[in-house]
Amino acid sequence: MSPSTGRPGLVCFDLDGTLVDPLLGVTHCLRKTCETFGLPMPPEATVRTWIGFGMRESLASLPGLADPARLEAALDFYWERYREDGVFEHELYPGVFHLLHRLKRQGHRIYIVSAKPALFARRISYQFDLNLIFDDIFGSTLKGRWQPKTEVLAGLVRQGTIWPGGVLIGDRGVDMEGARAHGLEAIGVTWGYGTREELLRAGAEHLFDTVPDLDDWLQVRFPQAEIHDAFTRSE
Repeated sequence: MSPSTGRPGLVCFDLDGTLVDPLLGVTHCLRKTCETFGLPMPPEATVRTWIGFGMRESLASLPGLADPARLEAALDFYWERYREDGVFEHELYPGVFHLLHRLKRQGHRIYIVSAKPALFARRISYQFDLNLIFDDIFGSTLKGRWQPKTEVLAGLVRQGTIWPGGVLIGDRGVDMEGARAHGLEAIGVTWGYGTREELLRAGAEHLFDTVPDLDDWLQVRFPQAEIHDAFTRSE
Protein backbone atom coordinates (compact mmCIF):
# COMPACT_ATOMS: atom_id res chain seq x y z
CA MET A 1 0.00 0.00 0.00
CA SER A 2 1.10 3.54 -0.63
CA PRO A 3 2.25 4.92 2.74
CA SER A 4 0.71 8.33 2.00
CA THR A 5 -2.73 7.31 0.70
CA GLY A 6 -3.28 3.76 1.90
CA ARG A 7 -3.96 2.75 -1.69
CA PRO A 8 -2.00 0.07 -3.47
CA GLY A 9 0.68 1.25 -5.85
CA LEU A 10 -0.27 1.49 -9.52
CA VAL A 11 2.06 -0.10 -12.07
CA CYS A 12 1.07 -0.10 -15.75
CA PHE A 13 3.05 -2.01 -18.36
CA ASP A 14 3.14 -1.81 -22.10
CA LEU A 15 3.22 -5.34 -23.59
CA ASP A 16 5.12 -5.58 -26.89
CA GLY A 17 8.76 -4.61 -26.51
CA THR A 18 8.42 -4.27 -22.74
CA LEU A 19 7.26 -7.63 -21.37
CA VAL A 20 7.38 -9.77 -24.52
CA ASP A 21 9.22 -9.70 -27.83
CA PRO A 22 6.63 -10.03 -30.63
CA LEU A 23 8.94 -9.72 -33.65
CA LEU A 24 8.92 -13.39 -34.70
CA GLY A 25 5.13 -13.71 -34.55
CA VAL A 26 4.49 -10.40 -36.28
CA THR A 27 7.00 -11.18 -39.04
CA HIS A 28 5.63 -14.65 -39.76
CA CYS A 29 2.01 -13.45 -39.91
CA LEU A 30 2.94 -10.48 -42.04
CA ARG A 31 4.87 -12.68 -44.47
CA LYS A 32 1.87 -14.99 -44.90
CA THR A 33 -0.36 -11.98 -45.47
CA CYS A 34 1.97 -10.51 -48.10
CA GLU A 35 2.26 -13.84 -49.91
CA THR A 36 -1.50 -14.31 -49.97
CA PHE A 37 -2.30 -10.79 -51.19
CA GLY A 38 0.68 -10.39 -53.51
CA LEU A 39 2.22 -7.60 -51.47
CA PRO A 40 5.89 -6.70 -51.06
CA MET A 41 7.24 -7.97 -47.75
CA PRO A 42 8.75 -4.99 -45.91
CA PRO A 43 12.28 -5.36 -44.55
CA GLU A 44 12.77 -6.21 -40.88
CA ALA A 45 13.90 -2.67 -40.12
CA THR A 46 10.50 -1.41 -41.28
CA VAL A 47 8.57 -4.09 -39.38
CA ARG A 48 10.40 -3.10 -36.19
CA THR A 49 9.13 0.47 -36.56
CA TRP A 50 5.55 -0.86 -36.70
CA ILE A 51 5.69 -2.60 -33.32
CA GLY A 52 3.75 -0.61 -30.75
CA PHE A 53 1.50 1.01 -33.31
CA GLY A 54 -1.64 0.05 -35.23
CA MET A 55 -1.46 -2.83 -37.71
CA ARG A 56 -4.19 -1.28 -39.87
CA GLU A 57 -2.18 1.90 -40.34
CA SER A 58 1.02 -0.08 -40.89
CA LEU A 59 -0.50 -2.36 -43.53
CA ALA A 60 -2.01 0.66 -45.27
CA SER A 61 1.52 1.89 -46.00
CA LEU A 62 2.19 -1.10 -48.28
CA PRO A 63 1.75 -0.68 -52.05
CA GLY A 64 -1.34 -2.57 -53.19
CA LEU A 65 -3.61 -1.85 -50.24
CA ALA A 66 -4.97 1.54 -51.24
CA ASP A 67 -8.44 0.07 -51.72
CA PRO A 68 -10.23 0.12 -48.33
CA ALA A 69 -11.98 -3.21 -48.94
CA ARG A 70 -8.70 -4.91 -49.86
CA LEU A 71 -7.00 -3.40 -46.81
CA GLU A 72 -9.80 -4.72 -44.60
CA ALA A 73 -9.46 -8.20 -46.12
CA ALA A 74 -5.69 -8.18 -45.59
CA LEU A 75 -6.12 -7.03 -41.99
CA ASP A 76 -8.67 -9.76 -41.30
CA PHE A 77 -6.32 -12.36 -42.79
CA TYR A 78 -3.40 -11.06 -40.72
CA TRP A 79 -5.35 -11.25 -37.44
CA GLU A 80 -6.61 -14.74 -38.27
CA ARG A 81 -3.03 -15.91 -38.81
CA TYR A 82 -2.07 -14.12 -35.61
CA ARG A 83 -4.82 -15.91 -33.70
CA GLU A 84 -3.76 -19.31 -35.06
CA ASP A 85 0.03 -18.95 -34.93
CA GLY A 86 1.35 -15.51 -34.02
CA VAL A 87 0.34 -15.44 -30.37
CA PHE A 88 2.46 -18.55 -29.80
CA GLU A 89 5.57 -16.99 -31.37
CA HIS A 90 6.33 -14.42 -28.69
CA GLU A 91 9.19 -14.54 -26.20
CA LEU A 92 8.99 -13.35 -22.61
CA TYR A 93 11.99 -11.19 -21.80
CA PRO A 94 14.25 -12.82 -19.18
CA GLY A 95 13.59 -11.58 -15.66
CA VAL A 96 10.05 -10.31 -16.36
CA PHE A 97 8.34 -13.23 -14.62
CA HIS A 98 10.28 -12.63 -11.38
CA LEU A 99 9.69 -8.87 -11.48
CA LEU A 100 5.93 -9.21 -11.96
CA HIS A 101 5.56 -11.84 -9.24
CA ARG A 102 7.35 -9.65 -6.72
CA LEU A 103 5.11 -6.67 -7.50
CA LYS A 104 2.02 -8.87 -7.15
CA ARG A 105 3.18 -10.15 -3.77
CA GLN A 106 3.39 -6.53 -2.62
CA GLY A 107 -0.29 -6.03 -3.38
CA HIS A 108 -0.06 -3.39 -6.10
CA ARG A 109 -2.57 -2.83 -8.87
CA ILE A 110 -0.84 -4.11 -12.01
CA TYR A 111 -2.19 -3.57 -15.52
CA ILE A 112 -1.20 -4.16 -19.10
CA VAL A 113 -2.05 -1.21 -21.34
CA SER A 114 -1.29 -2.31 -24.90
CA ALA A 115 -1.72 -1.05 -28.46
CA LYS A 116 -2.39 -4.68 -29.38
CA PRO A 117 -6.02 -5.85 -29.50
CA ALA A 118 -7.01 -6.77 -25.95
CA LEU A 119 -8.10 -10.25 -27.07
CA PHE A 120 -4.56 -11.14 -28.10
CA ALA A 121 -2.89 -9.33 -25.20
CA ARG A 122 -4.92 -11.58 -22.85
CA ARG A 123 -4.03 -14.73 -24.78
CA ILE A 124 -0.34 -13.91 -24.69
CA SER A 125 -0.54 -13.20 -20.97
CA TYR A 126 -2.25 -16.54 -20.41
CA GLN A 127 0.34 -18.34 -22.51
CA PHE A 128 3.11 -17.18 -20.18
CA ASP A 129 1.10 -17.86 -16.97
CA LEU A 130 0.81 -14.15 -16.26
CA ASN A 131 -2.99 -14.01 -16.23
CA LEU A 132 -3.24 -14.34 -12.44
CA ILE A 133 -0.74 -11.53 -11.89
CA PHE A 134 -2.44 -8.72 -13.79
CA ASP A 135 -5.51 -7.10 -12.31
CA ASP A 136 -6.69 -6.33 -15.83
CA ILE A 137 -5.42 -6.16 -19.40
CA PHE A 138 -6.41 -3.33 -21.71
CA GLY A 139 -5.85 -2.93 -25.44
CA SER A 140 -7.37 -1.88 -28.71
CA THR A 141 -10.14 -3.49 -30.74
CA LEU A 142 -9.68 -5.55 -33.89
CA LYS A 143 -11.63 -3.00 -35.92
CA GLY A 144 -11.32 0.75 -36.12
CA ARG A 145 -8.39 3.12 -36.04
CA TRP A 146 -5.40 2.72 -33.77
CA GLN A 147 -5.71 4.58 -30.47
CA PRO A 148 -2.59 6.25 -29.06
CA LYS A 149 -1.78 5.34 -25.46
CA THR A 150 -2.90 8.82 -24.40
CA GLU A 151 -6.45 8.05 -25.57
CA VAL A 152 -6.50 4.56 -24.05
CA LEU A 153 -5.31 5.94 -20.72
CA ALA A 154 -7.83 8.79 -20.87
CA GLY A 155 -10.63 6.24 -20.95
CA LEU A 156 -9.15 4.40 -17.98
CA VAL A 157 -8.89 7.66 -16.05
CA ARG A 158 -12.54 8.47 -16.74
CA GLN A 159 -13.68 5.13 -15.36
CA GLY A 160 -11.42 5.42 -12.32
CA THR A 161 -9.19 2.48 -13.20
CA ILE A 162 -5.96 4.46 -13.05
CA TRP A 163 -5.02 7.52 -11.07
CA PRO A 164 -2.13 9.99 -10.94
CA GLY A 165 0.93 8.97 -8.96
CA GLY A 166 1.60 5.52 -10.42
CA VAL A 167 4.07 4.53 -13.09
CA LEU A 168 3.81 3.46 -16.72
CA ILE A 169 6.62 1.36 -18.13
CA GLY A 170 7.09 1.09 -21.89
CA ASP A 171 9.51 1.03 -24.79
CA ARG A 172 7.96 3.67 -27.06
CA GLY A 173 7.62 7.42 -27.05
CA VAL A 174 3.83 7.07 -27.18
CA ASP A 175 4.02 5.28 -23.82
CA MET A 176 5.95 8.16 -22.30
CA GLU A 177 3.55 10.74 -23.75
CA GLY A 178 0.55 8.85 -22.40
CA ALA A 179 2.09 8.56 -18.95
CA ARG A 180 2.93 12.24 -18.66
CA ALA A 181 -0.49 13.30 -19.95
CA HIS A 182 -2.20 11.46 -17.10
CA GLY A 183 0.06 12.03 -14.10
CA LEU A 184 1.98 8.75 -14.30
CA GLU A 185 5.74 8.51 -13.94
CA ALA A 186 7.13 7.80 -17.42
CA ILE A 187 9.61 4.90 -17.30
CA GLY A 188 11.36 3.92 -20.53
CA VAL A 189 13.03 0.60 -21.28
CA THR A 190 15.60 0.30 -24.04
CA TRP A 191 15.47 -3.46 -24.75
CA GLY A 192 12.36 -3.02 -26.91
CA TYR A 193 11.74 -1.15 -30.15
CA GLY A 194 11.95 2.53 -29.30
CA THR A 195 15.31 4.29 -29.26
CA ARG A 196 16.75 6.13 -26.27
CA GLU A 197 16.33 9.35 -28.23
CA GLU A 198 12.65 8.61 -28.91
CA LEU A 199 11.99 7.86 -25.25
CA LEU A 200 13.82 10.92 -23.94
CA ARG A 201 12.23 13.20 -26.51
CA ALA A 202 8.80 12.00 -25.39
CA GLY A 203 9.57 12.76 -21.74
CA ALA A 204 10.94 9.58 -20.17
CA GLU A 205 11.87 10.34 -16.57
CA HIS A 206 14.03 7.25 -16.16
CA LEU A 207 15.58 4.85 -18.66
CA PHE A 208 16.60 1.25 -17.97
CA ASP A 209 18.67 -1.00 -20.19
CA THR A 210 17.94 -4.34 -18.50
CA VAL A 211 15.07 -5.99 -16.63
CA PRO A 212 17.19 -6.45 -13.46
CA ASP A 213 18.00 -2.72 -13.47
CA LEU A 214 14.29 -1.91 -13.72
CA ASP A 215 13.50 -4.41 -10.96
CA ASP A 216 16.09 -2.82 -8.67
CA TRP A 217 14.56 0.61 -9.23
CA LEU A 218 11.01 -0.65 -8.64
CA GLN A 219 12.09 -2.10 -5.29
CA VAL A 220 13.14 1.40 -4.25
CA ARG A 221 10.11 3.11 -5.84
CA PHE A 222 7.70 0.63 -4.20
CA PRO A 223 9.36 -0.57 -0.97
CA GLN A 224 6.22 -2.13 0.52
CA ALA A 225 6.42 -5.52 2.20
CA GLU A 226 5.19 -8.61 0.35
CA ILE A 227 1.72 -9.46 1.63
CA HIS A 228 0.16 -11.77 -0.97
CA ASP A 229 0.71 -15.07 -2.69
CA ALA A 230 1.55 -14.17 -6.30
CA PHE A 231 -0.91 -16.75 -7.59
CA THR A 232 -3.89 -15.44 -5.59
CA ARG A 233 -5.60 -12.45 -7.20
CA SER A 234 -6.40 -9.60 -4.83
CA GLU A 235 -10.10 -8.94 -5.08
